[in-house]
Amino acid sequence: MRFIVGITSLLLIFFFCARSDAGGFRTWIPLPRGGSMPVYYFYPDYETKSRLPAVIHGVGVGAMKIAQHHVHCQELANRGFVVMLIDPSNYPESLTPGPFEWERGLGYLVGSVNQGVVAARLAFDMEWYLEAIRAAVGNLWFNPKVDPYRIAISGYSQPANAALTYASRDPRVRAVVWNYGGSPWIMPYDVMRLPPVLIFHGTADDVYDVKHAKRLAQELAAAHKYFEAYIYPGQKHLFTIYFDITGEPRFARPIILETFERMVSFLNRVMPPGR
Repeated sequence: MRFIVGITSLLLIFFFCARSDAGGFRTWIPLPRGGSMPVYYFYPDYETKSRLPAVIHGVGVGAMKIAQHHVHCQELANRGFVVMLIDPSNYPESLTPGPFEWERGLGYLVGSVNQGVVAARLAFDMEWYLEAIRAAVGNLWFNPKVDPYRIAISGYSQPANAALTYASRDPRVRAVVWNYGGSPWIMPYDVMRLPPVLIFHGTADDVYDVKHAKRLAQELAAAHKYFEAYIYPGQKHLFTIYFDITGEPRFARPIILETFERMVSFLNRVMPPGR
């Protein structure tokens, strides 16, 4: 059964994909409860002979459209990773703001309502959300360009919480990057079963209080788990990927470059070749 799911996923990749502006290939992967989920695959711009480590870049409701995430994913791919961009909520994209409307006015209001709808659903059942992540991990596991023993999840906002929950269940996940997540009350995790964790958060985050990052670091330290935590004074939500894509170059924000390099270094260190 597992083999059949893997072959189906690969067929979807090769026959139903479209290119994004940032270089990612859009495709669909099957979900355990039926239906499919759109994802973007990002590969290095250069030829590679060996299998590469992979990162699932999990974003919140509607954030698949945010152009900055696509830029980030391609930059990471060019550092020697296969990157898969997903929205585990699989929220209808027709109901989400566009790539430039999400941060202001009506687009911000619509996005906030969408977040509330998904949060309410998660309060009653989280398994559907985690199954989407499982589908993504399984798809990467069968990808011939991926080293299946070097798969990480980098979650942003709500998916950061889900990354911990899922990683504590699935040993195929070898690392977690926790980007400004929040309280685990909806998605609890077993800290003793977590792989290495990298934490990013800002003290001025207006979505999730920085206290959640500090608590996570304390739990990991008490459990003698390997982790790295970087708390940035004055930084808000999405500070590791946000720049004004309409006229500002990515490298104009040193905080983005610094956190990016720390992430790449962490992933290479905890998921070395041959491990």
